[in-house]
Amino acid sequence: MIPFDFDYYLPQTAEEAVTLFTRLELDEKKPIYYAGGTEIITFCRQQTITPGALIDLKNIPETTVFEKVNDQLVIGANLSLSRIAEENHYPLLSVVVKKIADRTVRNRLTIGGNICGRLPYREALLPLLLTDAEVLLAGPEGRRTEQVATLFDKKLKLAKGELLVQFKVLEEKLNLPFQSKRRVKQGPVDYPLYHLASIRENEELKLAIAGLCAFTFRNSVLEQALNDRSLKRGEVINAVIEKLPGDIRSDERGSAAYRKTLFEKDLEQLLSEMGD
Repeated sequence: MIPFDFDYYLPQTAEEAVTLFTRLELDEKKPIYYAGGTEIITFCRQQTITPGALIDLKNIPETTVFEKVNDQLVIGANLSLSRIAEENHYPLLSVVVKKIADRTVRNRLTIGGNICGRLPYREALLPLLLTDAEVLLAGPEGRRTEQVATLFDKKLKLAKGELLVQFKVLEEKLNLPFQSKRRVKQGPVDYPLYHLASIRENEELKLAIAGLCAFTFRNSVLEQALNDRSLKRGEVINAVIEKLPGDIRSDERGSAAYRKTLFEKDLEQLLSEMGD
């Protein structure tokens, strides 16, 4: 039970949702966009957040599209992780999201919610970073399309009142060779020690990682080291670790040294199976 009152809205279009947000913000209602609600409900119960209004996005048809249009796969931001995994239009994305939480949570957790939530892992973002996905946004200034990599810097940089509508991935990138490795401490539904995902495109490896540092990332300098054919295998691994864009995390799930040891093993396996 949420221990405070709030207003609830169920808009039918993205533009209606944005208009509501703008008006409610002016009325000092502290509105929040709501999709699956897995995080929002928990935080409201804890009173970590106390919004005066929730704008539920689930009735906006274009946010639940999951189909190929022309040469792109369109992924609605309000698709549940369970549906993405089951329909399997994008194999790497299906594999990645299937490892997040358990089936009951995945039935409610949306891809947009996972990426925009407060938790630092944002695992569903990994395949989108690797394939240079586009993001369709709607906001007070209208609609805009950006590449995920341009929009994401430790978190998605959304303007006030903007909401995620869709992600778009080129069809030619959907079935590239890939790997996904998720390390956990206690069991498959635990938060990850880290989750790495990789694809091979045009003889080059691309790598995106969640949980190893304090933020999810894909880094071009790191990928240059990963693909440096002048280096021996061990030198590549050392160079990749040196190029990490942040310190390796250390928390109750595992020390930085423990994560580093596991990461070195997984890089060795990645290079053995997908490298030259």
